[in-house]
Amino acid sequence: MKLRTKFFIIFFLISVVPTLIIATFTYSRCKILIHDQINQACKNLFDNALFFANNRLSSIQDTSEIFTFYSNTDNSIIEDLKKYRKKGNYTSYDIYESNNNIKFLCQNLIYSNDALNGIFIFTPSGAVLGYGYGSNIDIVPDYNPQKNSWYQKTVNLEGKIYIDGISAKDFIIDSKPSISFCKSIYDVYTKDFLGVLFIDYDSSVLNLDSVNTLPELVHLKISTAQGNIINSDYNEDSTNFPKNTKTKDFAAALDYNNLTLNASVNYDALYNNFSTTKNYIIIITIICCICFILLSLILAKYFTAPITFLSSYMTNKKFNKLLQSNRYLKRNDEIGTLFQEYNHMLKEQEQYIKTQYQDRLILLDAQMKSLEAQINSHFLFNTLESINSIAEVEGVSSISDIVLSLGNMFRYSIKTESEIVTLYDELDHINNYVSIQQVRFNNRFRVETDISDSLKKQKVLKLILQPLVENALYHGLKNCTRGDLITVSAKKDNNNLLISVWDNGVGMSEDELNSLQEKLIAPAEFKSLGKRSSRSIGLSNINARIRLYYGHEYGMTVDIAASGGLRITLRLPDQTV
Repeated sequence: MKLRTKFFIIFFLISVVPTLIIATFTYSRCKILIHDQINQACKNLFDNALFFANNRLSSIQDTSEIFTFYSNTDNSIIEDLKKYRKKGNYTSYDIYESNNNIKFLCQNLIYSNDALNGIFIFTPSGAVLGYGYGSNIDIVPDYNPQKNSWYQKTVNLEGKIYIDGISAKDFIIDSKPSISFCKSIYDVYTKDFLGVLFIDYDSSVLNLDSVNTLPELVHLKISTAQGNIINSDYNEDSTNFPKNTKTKDFAAALDYNNLTLNASVNYDALYNNFSTTKNYIIIITIICCICFILLSLILAKYFTAPITFLSSYMTNKKFNKLLQSNRYLKRNDEIGTLFQEYNHMLKEQEQYIKTQYQDRLILLDAQMKSLEAQINSHFLFNTLESINSIAEVEGVSSISDIVLSLGNMFRYSIKTESEIVTLYDELDHINNYVSIQQVRFNNRFRVETDISDSLKKQKVLKLILQPLVENALYHGLKNCTRGDLITVSAKKDNNNLLISVWDNGVGMSEDELNSLQEKLIAPAEFKSLGKRSSRSIGLSNINARIRLYYGHEYGMTVDIAASGGLRITLRLPDQTV
C-alpha cells in the first residue's frame, strides 16, 4: 500500500468517521426530539380544542340553566310556564305577559353572544314563547313540534341537552344552517313537564378554526352519540388525507351529552414540517464528509508528494548514478531538511567514492603492475642463471633456443595493449617457458595439456598460468628429482572457466596445505603507494590479481591430486572471444 493511500486512510478515519458518528448521534437525538415535539404539538392543539369546546358547551349549558331559575318578578319563569301545560288555561295576553317576562333575559343573552340566533320555549299546549333577535328569525305560526323527532328525543332525555347536527330548520322563518340545543323544562318541585327550551345558535358556535393552528394537517371533529357533526369547520369532503398517509388520531369525550372530540393528524406532513433540522443535519453531514474527503486527499498528497517524488527520483537513476534534486529546498520544515540532507549525502558519497574507491583502484592497479614486475624479475633472474650455467658447462648451440624462447617470454610479459589475453596466448607463453626449462633439465620432465580448441579462445588475465607451471616444476617435481609430469587442463562449469595445473610430484602435508589455503583466503594488504607486503610473490599474488580483477567469488583453490601431487585450480568467468 502506498504511503499516500495510508495517509488518506488516516485522515479519513480521524475526520470523516467522527463526523459520521457525531452526525448519527445528532440525527437520532433530533429525530427523538422532533417526535416528542410533534406529539407535544398535537397534544397541545387537541387540549386547546378540547378546552375551547368544553368552554362553549359550558356557556350553552349555563344559558339553558338560566331559564330554570331566572325571574325579574316575584314569579320565576318556571312558575309562569305552569299555565301553558294545557290549552284553555291561558289567553293571548298571558302569552304577551310571559314574553315580556323573559324579554329582557333573551335580549341580554342574544346581544352578548353573536352566535346566538334565538331562544324559544315550546310548551305542551302549543304556545311558543321567546325571541329571535340574532337573525330576525321566528317560529312558523301554528307549528306543532311534538311530532318531530328532535322534540321527542329531547323529551326522552328528561332534562339533558339534545343537540342536533348543523342544518336549516324548516319550522324557523329566515332559517339558515344552525345548531340547536334543546332541553326539557320541568317543575323543580312536582317534576311536571313544562315544555322544551329551544336555543338556536349559528353554525359557527363550535367552530374550531380559532384553535386549529394547522388546519391542513389536523382535522378536528365534534360529533354526537348519533354521529352528527356539530362543528362547522369540519368538511367531510376535504378531510381525507392522501392514501398511504401515516396519521395519528386523538379522541376525548366532552363534558356534555356524550359529545366526542376527534382529531386526525397527518403525521407524515407534520413530521416533514418539523424535520427541516433533520434534513439540514443530513445535508451538512454530506457536505462535511465531501469536504473532509477532499481535504484528506489534498493533505495526503501535500505530505506525501515530496516523499513520493524523492522515492521515484532515487529509483530512476541515470547511468546508475543518483541525481541531486533542487525541489523543496526552500521549505523550512522537515521536508526541506530531508532534501537538503539527501543532496548533502550524495555530495559526500561522490566525495567518498572519489577519495576512497578511485584511489583504491589506483593502488590496486599499481600493486598488480608491481606483482607482474616481481614475477618477471624473478623469472629473469632464474633464466639468466640457467643461461650462464649452460654457457659455462656445455658451450653448445642450444643457447640460441633458450634465448629465442626467452625473447618471446619477455615480449609477452611487457605487452601493454591489455591485461586480458586469450587462453591460447597463455599456453604459448607456457610453451616458451617449458622450452627453456627442458634445455635446463635435459628433458627429464614433460608438460601435457588437455584443452579443447574452443576453450583456447577464452579471455583470461595475463601471466597467471606460467607461475603455476614454474611452481609445479620447482616445488612439486623438486627440479625433476621426484617426478616427471605436469598437466594443464581446462573445462567449463556453468558460467565459469576452470583451469587446473597438477603434477605427480611430492605434494605437501596437510598442515602445509591448510597454511597455503589460509594465505589464499587472506585479502591483499596495502600500506601506501609504491609499497607492498613482504609476502612471497608466488601463488598468493596470482590469487590476489584474479580476485582484484574479477571479484572475490573467483580465485584459486589448492588440493591434493589423485596422482599424489598438488593440484591448483583457477576459477575464472566464462568470457569467450
